[in-house]
Parts: sequence; C-alpha cells; structure tokens
Amino acid sequence: MYKIYKTNKVSKIYNKIEELIRNDDIFKKETIIILKSNILDAQIKKYLAALNGVSYNLNIKQNIMKMIYELSIENQNIKNFLENNTLLLYSETEKFILYNILKENKTKNIKQFTSTKNRYLFASKIITLIHKYYSKFFKLLESWQQNSLLFKDKIKAQYESMQRDMFKKLFEDQINILDLYYRLVQETTDIPKSIETKRIIIIGETREIDRKILYCLQKIFKLTIYELLFEDITQYKSSLIEELIPVKVEKYDIETQVEQEADIQIFEEKNFLASFKNNIIINTPLLNLDNSFKIIETKTQKREVEILVNNILYSTQNNNLKLNDIAITCLSKDMDMYVPYIEEFLNKYELEFNVLDSKDISKSKSVIALKKLMNLFISNRGTISNFNRKEIIEFLSNTKVMNKFNISSSELEHLIKFSDIVNINFGMNDTHKENLSYDTNFLNSWENGFNRFLMSEIFNEKYESENFQESISFQDSNSIIKLITIIRSLYEDIMYFKGREYTIYEWAEIIEIFIKNYIKLETDDKIDEYINTRIQYLKNFSRDFNENLYKDYMAKVKDKKVEFALFKIMLEESMKQKSYQTNTQNTGILVASSDKIEYLQKSEIHFLGTDQLNSNINFDNMDLLNEYYDYANLEKDNISNLINIILAASNRFYFYYSLNKSVNPDINKPKVINKIVNYINNMGQNFKIEIHPNENYDFEYFKDDRANYLINYDTEAFRIAKSLRNDHTSKFKQKRLKLKGQLTLGIEDINKAVTNSYKYFYEQILSVYIKDISQISEIKEKSEEQIINIFNFNYKLLNNFFSIHECIKDEVNKHYMLERIDSIVENQIQRGILPLNTKKEAIKEEFIIKFNDIKNNIEINFPEFFRMKASDITLHKSIPINFEGETLEFKLNGKLKNIYKVNNSYFYLRLEKKDSSKDNTIRKIDLYIIALMLKSEIENIDAIYEIKISYDTSKLSLDNKYKHTEINSLDLENLLKQIAYISSYPTPIYKDLIQKSLIKAQNINEFPIVLKTQIEYPKKSIATTKAMEFILKQQDITWCPYYNRFKDANDLNIDENLKNLLQTFYAKFMKPKI
Repeated sequence: MYKIYKTNKVSKIYNKIEELIRNDDIFKKETIIILKSNILDAQIKKYLAALNGVSYNLNIKQNIMKMIYELSIENQNIKNFLENNTLLLYSETEKFILYNILKENKTKNIKQFTSTKNRYLFASKIITLIHKYYSKFFKLLESWQQNSLLFKDKIKAQYESMQRDMFKKLFEDQINILDLYYRLVQETTDIPKSIETKRIIIIGETREIDRKILYCLQKIFKLTIYELLFEDITQYKSSLIEELIPVKVEKYDIETQVEQEADIQIFEEKNFLASFKNNIIINTPLLNLDNSFKIIETKTQKREVEILVNNILYSTQNNNLKLNDIAITCLSKDMDMYVPYIEEFLNKYELEFNVLDSKDISKSKSVIALKKLMNLFISNRGTISNFNRKEIIEFLSNTKVMNKFNISSSELEHLIKFSDIVNINFGMNDTHKENLSYDTNFLNSWENGFNRFLMSEIFNEKYESENFQESISFQDSNSIIKLITIIRSLYEDIMYFKGREYTIYEWAEIIEIFIKNYIKLETDDKIDEYINTRIQYLKNFSRDFNENLYKDYMAKVKDKKVEFALFKIMLEESMKQKSYQTNTQNTGILVASSDKIEYLQKSEIHFLGTDQLNSNINFDNMDLLNEYYDYANLEKDNISNLINIILAASNRFYFYYSLNKSVNPDINKPKVINKIVNYINNMGQNFKIEIHPNENYDFEYFKDDRANYLINYDTEAFRIAKSLRNDHTSKFKQKRLKLKGQLTLGIEDINKAVTNSYKYFYEQILSVYIKDISQISEIKEKSEEQIINIFNFNYKLLNNFFSIHECIKDEVNKHYMLERIDSIVENQIQRGILPLNTKKEAIKEEFIIKFNDIKNNIEINFPEFFRMKASDITLHKSIPINFEGETLEFKLNGKLKNIYKVNNSYFYLRLEKKDSSKDNTIRKIDLYIIALMLKSEIENIDAIYEIKISYDTSKLSLDNKYKHTEINSLDLENLLKQIAYISSYPTPIYKDLIQKSLIKAQNINEFPIVLKTQIEYPKKSIATTKAMEFILKQQDITWCPYYNRFKDANDLNIDENLKNLLQTFYAKFMKPKI
C-alpha cells in the first residue's frame, strides 16, 4: 500500500517514524528511510533516542534512485533487463554524450554552437532541464516518448520539438528512467514477493516519476511506502497564503492509488509566534506582540548578521537556550554571501556552529589555482597560452602554488618588479612567440627578459627622474632564477601535451600529475579533498549503475578521445558546487540554507535576506519554454518552504533583510515582508519593523541598554573610537582629534593636504597609515600588439628631463638635447621598456619638430618669455593660527618650483599634454594657492600668471592670472585653518568635491549644502582587487573603508566656523550662472 501522511508539525512526522519502526527486528534493516538532507539523519536519531531511551540503528539513505535500483534487482527479470541495458544516471556522462551528438550535428536546428565551451554548456543546460522535469512533469516526458508534443503554439512547439529530438538522441543507445518504469509495470503481480525490506519511509514529497516507480515496486514486492510530509500550504484557508501565492499550481493526475491521512493540529505555546502559526492553519486570533516574532531591517547584509548574533547572545544568556536549538538560514543562492559574515561574528564571540550546505567553491584558492593552471593549456590562437605576464604572476601568487614551491611574498614582489622593469609581455621564448605568429624581435618574452637580467648592470644605476627611471637593485638574484625556473618547467610540461587528444580518464590522470607538481592540496582541507574526489570520478569516467559490467556502448563513450578544452570545461563545471559540512554535528548553531532545514525542529530560527523572497507568482504551469517559469516555480517553492520553517520554529522566528539601494522603488520594497506586516496589522496588531542604523560607533549607543535592540558593541571599533576622541566626554561626536603644537607642511605636499587633508594629517602628523588605493597602479596586462607611442614618450621627455625655459632660451643647445635623448632611449631599450627595434631617429625628429613649434609660438605670442629669470624662492615660514581657542603653528617648508620673474611680475610655467576640456576651476585654485605662498615671502608683487603650454597643439595660454590686489594675504591663514578643521574631523572634503560643488551651487551660500551632499552620496567607491594584494598589506588601512567605518556615527554637518572659512575662500572661484 502507498500511504501519504500530511501534517503541520515536524514532531508529528518524527512520532510517525517511531510508530512505524517500533516493531522492527533489531537485527534486520526492515525499514529504509529516505531523506533529502543528511542533516535530518542525526536529528531523527536524536529525537527517537530521547523518546524511547534507546538509540536506533536506522537504515537511512539519501539517493532515492540508487535505492530504487537496489530494490529492483531483487527481481531477476529486472536484474537481467538492467544488466543488458545501460541505465545512465550520471549527469557528466550524459552531458558528454549530448555534447558529442551536438558536435556531430545529429540533431535538427542545432548548428549554431561552434565553440567547445558553448556546445558543452548548452548540453549541460539541456541535461539539467531533462532531469529537473523528471521530478515534476512526468506527463511531458511521457508525451515525448510517444512522439507527441504538449504545445500547440508554433514557436513553442518548434523549441519543444528541438528538446524532444535531443532527448531521443540521448537515449538511442541507453535506457532512461521511463523505460525502467515501463519494464517494472510488466513485472507487477497480484502475489508480491517477500524481501528483507518491509517498508520505505520518505520524508518530503517525492518526484512524480519516483512515486510511480515506487507504486510499481510495492506491487512486485511486499512493501509499504510511506510519504511523510508537510501539508501543502495552499490547502490552508488563509488569506495570507492567498496573498503570498495567488496562483494555484495545476498538478496532473499520475494515476497512482494512494491512501492519504491529514493530521493538522494547533500549536500550544502561549506566544505571538504560535498564534501566528495557528492563524495560518485555522484562522484563530493573534495574541499580543512579543519577542517571539520579529522583522529586522538593516542597511547591509553584514549588519543583518551582526544584529542576528547579538539576538542569539541575548537568547543564550537570558533564556537558557542551547546553541544546538538554534538555526540560521537563508535562501540557497545567498549562502555564499552570508556565510563569511556568519563565520566572522560567531567566531568573534566564540559561539560553536556548523555549516551545512551546497557551497560555491569557485572562490577557493585551490580551485582558482587549478583553473589558472588549466588556462595555461589553451589559447585563442589554437596553441597553448601565450604565458603573458598577468596570468603567470596570478598563478604563481596563488597561496596554494606559493606553498608548493615555498615562494615568499618578497620573492614574488621581486618577480613583479623584475618583469615590470625588463618589460616582459608574453611568450616563454622566441620559439613560443613564433608559434603564436609574433615577431620574435617585438616585445620581450620571459627568456628575453631573463637574458637581459643576466647580462645587464642596469639594476645598480641611478637615474635622474623618478617618473622614467629609478634606482633599482636586486640583492637576491636567486629568487628571480628560482621563479623563472618554475615558469620554464611549467611551459615545457604543458608544451608536451600541445595539440594532443586523450580520453577523459587519461586527461584526469594527466591533470592529477600537474596538480601534484604545481599545486599544494592539503589532506585535511575539505575543498581540496573534493577536488581530488572530482579528479578520481573523471579517472573512472564513464560509468552507469552497472559499473562493474562491461557494456559496448559505455566502452565507446569511455574510449572517445577529446581535446583538453573539453576536459577543462567538464572539470570546471563539475566543481561548481559541493556538499559541505563540518565534522562536529549537534554541538552548535546550525547554519544551512532554507531548503535543507524544512523538516527540522528548532527552538529559534533566524532567516537572513528575506528581501530576496518574492510573491508575485504568475506563470503557466506547463509553459516549459517560458524563461519566467523556472523563476516562478522557485519562488512558489521558497514561499512554501518559508511557511513550513515558520511552523517548525517553536519559540522564536526572526526575519532579517537589508535595503537595496536601487532607484527602483519596487526593488526597495521586500514584497513578502510587506505582505506579512500588512496582514498582521489588518488583524488588529500594531506591528512595527525593527530598524537598525548601520555601524553605530557612538559611545552612548555602545553602552546604553535598548529594550528590543539587544546590541553588543564592536570592541575593535570601540577601541579605535576611544583612541581618536579628543576628550573624555561620554559622547562620540564629530570632533575627533586635537591638533597641538607645530605642524610642518612641505610645500610639495600642500596640494596633497588640500586635496585630502583628513588623510594627509592622519599619515603625516599622527602616523596613522591610510593607504589611498585610488593611487595604486594595478598590475597591467600588456597588449600583445603594443606599439611605442612617440607622442606620449616625447611629452614625458620634455616635461621630466629638460628645463623648458632653459631650452627655449638656447641655454641648452640642441646637440646636447639629441645626445640626451639617445642616452635615454638606449637605457629604455636595455630595460625592456622600449622594443629592440625602436627607431631613435623618428623619436628625435618628432621631438625637435614639436619643440620648434612650441618655441616659435612663444616667440610670436609671448616674447617676454625670453626675459624671464628663474626665481629661487624657498619658504621657511611659521604661520600661527587661532584654532578652537588655541594657537596652532603651521611651518611651511620647501621650494616653489617652476616660478619665473620679469620685473616684479611672476610666472608659473606648466606643460600640459593636451588641452583639457574639463572645468578650469581647479587650475584657478591651484594658481591662487601658489600666489598666496609667493606673497607670504615677497609681499609687493605686481601679479602672477600661469603660462600653460599645450604639448599637443604647441599653443600657450596666459588666461589664468591674479593681480596684486586680487591676492588676499589673509586667505593663506584661511586655507591653513581649513586644513586644520578638515584634518581633525571625520568628514573628508576633497578638492574635486569642492570643484563639483562650486559648479553645482547657485550661489556661495548654497556651497556648504552642496558639498555635504557630495560627501554623503559619493559617486564612486574604491575597493581592493586581487591585483593589489602584493601592494596592500594586511596592516594597511584602506582609505575608503576607514572613512565608512565611522560615517554613521556622525551627522556629516559641516562646522559653522569651517563653513564660514569655505564660503569666504571659495566665493571668488564661483562661476557666474547664466
């Protein structure tokens, strides 16, 4: 008999199991229990042991198809049938077979897939599709078996026909699950055979096809099949369910006779959560609100977890709740996003926990190393990789590779520096470059660069300009030799397999050897173990359920030789997800996706990321070709799963979500949450979402008890905040630090201090190092077709290596200039920065042409240039300012560069690569700051002019200038006060934000408001990338995250004194509005 038992309580399902197995022979495994999640295994055993005082040796399985196969071969006829036919239920093998069907153009209308990757990914999608619809749409596959279609629409019928053709081609030489079902039907009898197994208990709803097969098996053998599951939530007469799932799912009659029992009971706990659950199932009134049910809103996912952990701490400290009675869950797709935060905060408070889920391992160092290694086998030019600098360094920098060869960070930095200096681009050697169809004299290969390194003495030379050349010395040449040897070995090993074809299992053996030689996998690392498992699986490729029996068809599949590209895709696809679980079950908080805990009883359940739930379900039940179909069904399953989890929580259920910052208001509104809140309020309760601010590091927030928020402060943030506050008051307000005594400000750094004085003073004055990653150059992938840009090169020559003023006045003759260019170009070639075939004459010719154009324009348009004399002005000036009631002394040190003089007028000379189309406000501010410092040293100047020379057009401009009367000496004190204010406050005011604000503001009174808006809502944020990992050390504090850490502890108001300073100083730079 096939029996289905439905209930609304997890405990009733466990009790039913106990009832069914009570009379089992303890020496025989008469009952098979099928679970969809191995987490229920321990939970059921624990429950039954507590119930009866004795532990059970339960026969628990998870693979229902394997169980069906093992039972089926108890029948000799079925056994013979399976031995004589291939029942293939390993998806990698099916994908491989379908891939070859597509490659050989055996199917209709599938000729557009020409690449190996696209063809295999399409095959993978179709196999997933077929297996997915086994579970839900028996009617569909049955129709395909009968050579008919479900769709009448021509377009849909066309695509359904395409899928059906692939289905039939796939199973030309093998049987499928439907064939097994039809064969089982033939074996049904009125006198079932007795076997050891007496009953099968399945927790959760089975697939349609499984139910039909099991129905046949209980007519072949003396079996009773039990499905124990939650009642379908759409059967509850609840207006909330109607609201959440407005569309009913149509189910086809699969013609199996089942005996159904419904056991729906109320929840007896006296709290709001229990009344909410009872209201769903039988419409009883809601009790008063309490802490048993909460909805919590935060600004970020990380903050969700932080609040969650604080709630758990409160529960364990005040309610005597054991950790193993708590579950943390979220949607399966969000697990990888939440798990790092969960691990961080639970570890912080030393709370034990277990993670169980299908975990995306693509970010694992081992998987990344393996993928980088396999990428070196392939090139879009039809040979192996071109071994370009970026991919080699990325491979060697992986910790799993570094550990294999004991490569230190300093050795890696040597290699990065070395490859940059000698300009290594791609190719192992000249032969490799020839194979790639490149000129061997064009750019540098690894061998080229290494040979230059061995022969050259450039590393001990000193050069004049830090922009072009610098003093470089490799004290440890052995590290370079060591790493080049590894690269060369890797190239030679890969070259051996260039263009060859092997079977899948042979490729698996080959890649296993490469892993042993180049990647260090750990024996106690679960992901590393999983990689080895996947390799072993492919070494045994290909198998069916009769894997010990020789089959001609499987032998053909197994022995088919393929190129490495296909093997690489197969291995990468198979490693997308894995089942992951810690060893210590039942000793801590359970962390698992919501689909894994549906039949799990817990006292307290916390559901993260509920803003990702949707409930606008609208779909055609059998429209398989509609892209929305999968999404809609998934959402229906998610809603059903959510209600069942709520029913399984006995004492507390908390929702958490973070607001999406999308401009689309519909995205910002979590639909399920809003519907639940509205429903509770419509039932007469005044339910409010608990809203938490983001990262509050106010001392009062740390220490004051809040009735329902239960926040424990971040001790590290508290320590930093305490160290920065300027006094011992209890409030942690905007004023951060006390500037005292004399502050030295280098003239060459004045622009840095104005650009970002908050950052500048933390580094220079307080010695708190903040790495501004916006200024860090990433490791750049050099272009394979790189050609020297003579324009850029000559601009740098003139700007960095020559005094424009001296050259134009003929104080430096052209012969010397040309010799200097020869020397510089030769050095650049030696270092590998320029190609060996660089034409010096072309560089010199264009340089002289451009130089003469600039000189002629100056002679015609500004003859006074030849009367200018270099002005040697060095500041050693102390300027006292009154700052917050105390005298603060700024000491200005340094030389004013590129300043020239005619009579009593001064000129600031600047060479610009190209005429910039951007606003000139910053140029005006820059010149005014120079004018202030100049006037502080020489009071009676007539005027200061900016001579802007465009290298591109050879033209010059003197439109930026200030007369003596326009330069207010008091503005220098104003500027220093600005720097002092901004330096000591947590609100950074950047010069580019000032420029934008000056443009946006209608008048100077609006300027502070616009500036505050620019700070509060920055247009771009900076984040660290993998390419920076050799430059940024762990101890560095990156600038943007450092500011964000304190942002929410401040209201971002600009101090009134600072506001007055800004308005006074910047009023003169505002553009008049037209």
